[in-house]
Amino acid sequence: MEFTLFEDRYPDFDRTAIEEAARVMDEGYLAQDYYRKAGYMVPIEDGRPEPLTFDRYSWSEHMGRKWGQWLKDPADLLGPLAKCGFRIEKGDGAP
Repeated sequence: MEFTLFEDRYPDFDRTAIEEAARVMDEGYLAQDYYRKAGYMVPIEDGRPEPLTFDRYSWSEHMGRKWGQWLKDPADLLGPLAKCGFRIEKGDGAP
């Protein structure tokens, strides 16, 4: 609940909290066997062979593929998120 239920604002999550939230999501989806039961895996579009089975394909992989492949320009996502008050930074911590 600490990662999904907020009142009036989103909390400031540090990198550790974000990684923990992703881990919890991944473990939950894997425990439910969600993507295998749905029979859904976002295919890799550049022709590379699929490196994962449903045993390891989970929420963070699914989201990464969706946003990484289907949204060609990050500004299409980052702009609206910034308007909502989210501060998105590059992976090295630089804004």
